[in-house]
Amino acid sequence: MTVVRHDNSAHMSATLRLLRNLRDLISKKKAIVLDGKNLDIASIVAVARHGVEPTISPDERLTKHLEASVNTLADLISRKCVIYGVNTGFGGSADTRTNDLIDLQTHLLQFIQSGIITSVDKDPLRNSGRESSHIMPLSWVRAAIIARVNQNLRGHSAIRPCVLRSLIDLLHNDTIPLIPLRGTISASGDLMPMAYIAGAIMGNPDVFVQVGSGAEARVMPSSEALKTSGLSASGLGPKEGLGLINGTAPSVAVASLALYDTQQLALLSQILTAFTSECLSGNVEWALPFIHATRPHTGQIEVASNIRRFLKGSKFVVGLDEQEKIKDGLCQDRYSTRTAPQWIGPYLEDLLQAQRQLEVELNSTSDNPLVDTSRQGDGSSGKVYSGGNFQATVVTSAMEKSLLAIQMIGRMLWSQVTEMVNPATNNGLEANLNASAEVNFTMKGIDINMSAYMSELAALTHPVSAHVMSAEMHNQGINSLALLSARRTMEAVDLLVHMSACHIYVSCQAIEIRANHVRFISDLQVNMQELITTGTFDRLGLNGIEIETLYASLISTIQSSWSRTNSNTWQERVLSGIEAGMSLVNDFVADHNPDCSVSMIRAFKNQFQSIVCSTAEVVFHTDRTILPEKLIPQLGLGTSQLYIWVRSKLNIPVNRGLQDDPLYNAQRGLPTVDKASIGSSSTIIPRKEPGLDASGT
Repeated sequence: MTVVRHDNSAHMSATLRLLRNLRDLISKKKAIVLDGKNLDIASIVAVARHGVEPTISPDERLTKHLEASVNTLADLISRKCVIYGVNTGFGGSADTRTNDLIDLQTHLLQFIQSGIITSVDKDPLRNSGRESSHIMPLSWVRAAIIARVNQNLRGHSAIRPCVLRSLIDLLHNDTIPLIPLRGTISASGDLMPMAYIAGAIMGNPDVFVQVGSGAEARVMPSSEALKTSGLSASGLGPKEGLGLINGTAPSVAVASLALYDTQQLALLSQILTAFTSECLSGNVEWALPFIHATRPHTGQIEVASNIRRFLKGSKFVVGLDEQEKIKDGLCQDRYSTRTAPQWIGPYLEDLLQAQRQLEVELNSTSDNPLVDTSRQGDGSSGKVYSGGNFQATVVTSAMEKSLLAIQMIGRMLWSQVTEMVNPATNNGLEANLNASAEVNFTMKGIDINMSAYMSELAALTHPVSAHVMSAEMHNQGINSLALLSARRTMEAVDLLVHMSACHIYVSCQAIEIRANHVRFISDLQVNMQELITTGTFDRLGLNGIEIETLYASLISTIQSSWSRTNSNTWQERVLSGIEAGMSLVNDFVADHNPDCSVSMIRAFKNQFQSIVCSTAEVVFHTDRTILPEKLIPQLGLGTSQLYIWVRSKLNIPVNRGLQDDPLYNAQRGLPTVDKASIGSSSTIIPRKEPGLDASGT
């Protein structure tokens, strides 16, 4: 029998590799050198979001291959060959012919530069009304430029090296074209977006660029920007306009940014599942290897393995090291955590496939027609072939897999958060995760927000490819809508970031409440020993065995009462626990010493109540919440890192409801320093990446 070995951390390894590569590029340990073969997603992110400047490989063989492509085309033109887009019209108008080859390329850009950009889009200082933008984020444009240069460097498009250097010069001079957000169907590539980039290097006075960023940003015609930067406008040869715009670069560029984010969010969702299990004091035997070995899907196995790693050393879960003991309540966790490996796993496999698809596309030739510079059998220097490599369906495929993965992860996170907030499902945590002694509705707003985010996310998930419309004289009868799919995926990423931030915020609150509960019961067990050492039990007329039995039952009763009464504040829960405990004592004494006096039972109650209340006061008093340094050692290997990041690095404190509201404090003349709304606190979380170390924690 052949034994197939699987990498149990394939997705995590791929995600961490992206992060490491990006950090090396940002820190200049590695450089981005384009050669048509080795562009990766980390490089796209580095250029798009971090201003890393790429260069073109100085390899003479690369230059010669580019020149051979140009020369082959020139030879075919001299022999009066009919070449699409060089001496013919375009698309459904390819039955026309022309000898004005240079003007034809300008004509191509002229009718493609048809998108809508408003005056507000052109003025960074005028959008005080916060109107929606009609232009692409500049990071997308930078990504599209580097992707297109790399694709054209493969030498199949008859584009001169100087033209490709002109594109790189835009990046080096922080001169980024304004590109309409809408108007491409990604059929003959993303013609419209790339037409504006091509127009910028040609110095078209009606193609605008942004120079600089932030307060220094200026928007001006590309002709003016080139002069200001000391750059020369680039004229285009017989196929260079078509070669620049007839490809998938904008789609694969935006898709690469979306996938980079999605990979991290998919890994984060596994840490958050582990965190949820701790908050709910779960029985996580569902993550044990045996279960997943019996259904050996690679993604499922990896998720279970990762969650075990993230929970390693946790004091808040059971089931990893020993079988769960009999207890009240559910004997197994609910689906949102228990089936997480089966839920997330298949989508990790999809995301890995999506990454492979995009990385192949980044280093592929997407153009038409293509120039083959190899020596032909008839002795000619090469040929030009028409095909459909501009059809970006592979990008659509990658994005629709990513979009569905995002939706599924979001649905799981939504369920986990609602279970932690709802007293009916959170295994004894206070309703709405109220951490104060007063009635507060602390996390109720986030609970509502999560439903809003999830509804919007679900609405975005319908496949864009199902809405293909025929275009351009029915020549583009099928088209990929790849850039639209990538845009939708970017929207979905943003929603999942919102949901993940809320989940992190809620989990940190929930785990502190859980830790206080554990501490309360533990301290109470120790403190109630005083009832034995002081002889309080003896006064009830009970023997040693009866005292031990009553003591154990009393602790168990308080624990059960505590879990059942969690719709109230901790103070009310303490009183309910005392009542439940005394009811047990009364019944027990009636059975074992019916002659015990009422005064003795009352004296026992006073002592018992004093111990329970004083223990609770120490543990739950609003000024004495558990310190992070006390909690961290009790968390798992992975979840502790997330908790440290929120509490120690971002300095986001536990929320005590009304007493932490800035307006409430201002109205009473109390300090408002370090007081913030729940929204302001949770907003801090997605502004920075926590970063994952090599172990995935």
